[in-house]
Amino acid sequence: SGQIEAIYVDAGDLVPAGTELLRINDRNQRAELEAAQAALAAARAELEDASTALKRTRSLFAKKLASKQSLDSAEARYNVAKAQTEAAEARVKRAREQLAYTVAIAPYTGIVLERHVNLGEVVAPGTPLFTGTSLDALRVVTQVPQNDMPRVRQYMQATVTLPDGTRLVRQGDRDIRFFAYASPQTATFKVRVNLPEKLPDLYPGMLLKTEFKIGEREALTVPAQSVVARAELRAVYVLAEDGAIRFRQIRTGRLLPDGQIEVLSGLDAGEQVVTEPARAIARLSDREVIAHDAQ
Repeated sequence: SGQIEAIYVDAGDLVPAGTELLRINDRNQRAELEAAQAALAAARAELEDASTALKRTRSLFAKKLASKQSLDSAEARYNVAKAQTEAAEARVKRAREQLAYTVAIAPYTGIVLERHVNLGEVVAPGTPLFTGTSLDALRVVTQVPQNDMPRVRQYMQATVTLPDGTRLVRQGDRDIRFFAYASPQTATFKVRVNLPEKLPDLYPGMLLKTEFKIGEREALTVPAQSVVARAELRAVYVLAEDGAIRFRQIRTGRLLPDGQIEVLSGLDAGEQVVTEPARAIARLSDREVIAHDAQ
């Protein structure tokens, strides 16, 4: 606790781990530490003197030159001095900790979201100083309708689409966390999806698309690069048994995380499609065709 005498960062600042954020006047804490150190020095001196006296008394007692009462008194003095020294050491440790608390240090590399205190303000233990977020371990927070929650919990798999189009599949208890209560206003549950560490060009507050797996079904798919798009038309080049390549219109569905596109009609499982149509057509004269089985 104490009066804030310096603030070095503000909301919006990017700070590396270990950066000094603010400093509290430490006059009282330094005085307490100095007093504790002086008390410790006195306690150690008394312990050393008591230890010397105990050794001397034990030697005399062994030679029957000191009484049992003298020995007991020397041992008691030593034990008291030892306890006082340990208490003084603990006091110094606490004083050093209190002095360290007068400087706020960034625990991780991140962005300062809010500053809750001002220069000259007197703060007490537990007073919020800053709100920040780490850039090394970001997470997505989204809402899931309560009717979908049983299936979302069953499959425990989410796909997050980054701004550059990269799709990240996250699954299991370590990556997906559910809040234990629903919002009565929206009838939704808050769900948190942890992202991999140190993703480039990703910052707090950005909007990301998140999809949750809620079921399974078999689907016919082809590689996305094999589909030719012409206005509203979607088609593939099919490699026939006689080696000819035929242009065939298809109806497509979802783009899957593994780069496959769902085929709803126009193609049968086992048929071969050209995965790189432009190269294949250009090389028809050389009989070089790149093909891929429809799955």
